[in-house]
Amino acid sequence: MKFQHTMVIAFVLSGVMAIASCASQGPLLLVASQDIPAAEGTVKVTGTDDGNSQIQLEVKHLALPERVNPGATVYVVWVSGPAFGDEQHNMGALKVDENLNGNLTTLTPLKVFNLSVTAEPSQASTAPTGRVLLSTSYPKR
Repeated sequence: MKFQHTMVIAFVLSGVMAIASCASQGPLLLVASQDIPAAEGTVKVTGTDDGNSQIQLEVKHLALPERVNPGATVYVVWVSGPAFGDEQHNMGALKVDENLNGNLTTLTPLKVFNLSVTAEPSQASTAPTGRVLLSTSYPKR
């Protein structure tokens, strides 16, 4: 009986720890470069049931991409991390509205990563060509 009770407690504790590991830390603030000092943004990261990290990025007061990088037409979000050999991976384009606010929700298998935003000529860019305009790390270091 004592063995069953111990197993139940261990099972419950493992479930609590799994839920805690999937919980997000509060929204992270993005650091803006001097190229777009008015820009501000947050990143919320939550664990998914399948073990990925969901990234919800929201940015306000963006300048037009061509103003910060000649030839740029779009802002691209990149992640890199030890599991990727620190190679930058294109996570998609920020959807920017007429008020120069942008957002992107995407998934990554990474649990530890750096996130950055650049102004690029195409949303299909395979590597950043522009300067890093916004950035943060997850978890916050």
